[in-house]
Amino acid sequence: RVKTIARRSFLIGSAAVAGGVVFGTYLYKREGENPLLDGLKPGETAITPYVKIDAQGITLITPRADVGQGAWSMQAHMIAEELDIDPRSAKLSPGPADAIYYNGVVGAEALPIAATSDTMLARGGRGAVDVMGKLMGLHITGGSSTVPDMYDRLRMAGAVARETLIKAAMKQTGLPRDQLGTENGCIVLPDGLKIEYIDLASIAAEIEPVQDVTLRDPSEWRYLTKPQKRTDIVAKSTGRQIYGIDMQMDGMVIATTRTNPAIGGGLNGFDAEAARQMRGVSAVLPITGGVAVVADNTWRAFQAAQAVKCDWGPSPYIGDTADQFKAVAASFTDDRQDSRFRDDGDVSAALADGEVLEAAYRIPYLAHAPLEPMSVVVKLEKARVDIWTGTQIPRFMQANVAALTGIDAENVHIHVLMSGGSFGRRLEDDYTLRAVEVAMQLPGTPIKMVWSREEDFTHDFPRPLAMARARGKVSEGQIAAYDLAIAAPSTAESQMA
Repeated sequence: RVKTIARRSFLIGSAAVAGGVVFGTYLYKREGENPLLDGLKPGETAITPYVKIDAQGITLITPRADVGQGAWSMQAHMIAEELDIDPRSAKLSPGPADAIYYNGVVGAEALPIAATSDTMLARGGRGAVDVMGKLMGLHITGGSSTVPDMYDRLRMAGAVARETLIKAAMKQTGLPRDQLGTENGCIVLPDGLKIEYIDLASIAAEIEPVQDVTLRDPSEWRYLTKPQKRTDIVAKSTGRQIYGIDMQMDGMVIATTRTNPAIGGGLNGFDAEAARQMRGVSAVLPITGGVAVVADNTWRAFQAAQAVKCDWGPSPYIGDTADQFKAVAASFTDDRQDSRFRDDGDVSAALADGEVLEAAYRIPYLAHAPLEPMSVVVKLEKARVDIWTGTQIPRFMQANVAALTGIDAENVHIHVLMSGGSFGRRLEDDYTLRAVEVAMQLPGTPIKMVWSREEDFTHDFPRPLAMARARGKVSEGQIAAYDLAIAAPSTAESQMA
């Protein structure tokens, strides 16, 4: 099936980039905008990049965010398996924020269809989600979707690059395809001599890419399914891994925020006189829902933020946690039910008599609490914004920053960095938008915004509370009936808002 998809549905491209070649592959018959065209020098071309080869070496584009789960390493291994290189020898880049890196799988999580279902409706629904993901340009990491979404695409990208480099070697040596092989970044000739991929890049850039490729049989795999060291393991084990919070820049100032603990609640007014007199503080600025403090280091910014006297507006949501549990408990009704994944037999009749076991479970709100605090560096100039942070939603962030600043989205540049944890927290961009508000008041100055742990916990988008009610009956040591109902706020409805 993979071969059929590759033959009929993938468009392949290669082109010169600074004396090298870029290979890529993506689904469907309409080619999207090329994210590498912007800023290229005259005579340079780039088409759909996943593999870049130039005089400096090999770069693998790994567009799904790495938030500690090893996504960059995972994606690199999938490309490298087919390209026949050691993934640890390549440079990894998340690439730019672009629709071409859309996620066609993650939306299936929102469908009222069981993940285990393989009915025609289920398959059709997932197919529609994939098309929607492309049309919307959902460049997003989440829902444990990286491998199922990128598995075919990245392996195909590696295979196309491999076969095109072999074709370049055929042109250079005059040898037929069946006399050439590959080994660890080289084309191997019949006499054992090797030509490095980087030495073939300029030739590969001038020829049509090989579109009809065969993926390697799993019996030939060197990396996939085998015990492997992650590409980041040495850097992380020795403290050399650079995360978003490690960003340094000339002229950079430190900021932090203090906003209404009731998310969405406003600020009636504030008194910042004491904070402004504190050592190292250069500004106290109004932002949405609160204030931001700018200082010369993080600790002083944190202390000054706490010294600001704030008159908070009321909470816009239902009471406290107890009140919200009551609202969820009241949702076990027919008119609130939005799906039923299984409905086997007549459960009500089976539970009508005999001993019925009942149980109820509650899950409270759970803070994401990533090890790396929420942080971002923003530099805003006349008609350009640059943002450095770990994020799972680069295109959403790009669009939201454009709307906030009035600067065209194409001039909002998201530089995705390694994240020190997330668990889904970096599916939101609220922390970045508050930093952008500070940058709008201090144009030309790089702003490094770091949240205190208190601000993080009170402004998280926590995993929602939920309730489950179960009933069951046992007969002769076997489960005779089982009924499970779950009620919770809809994460899909909230997220897609």
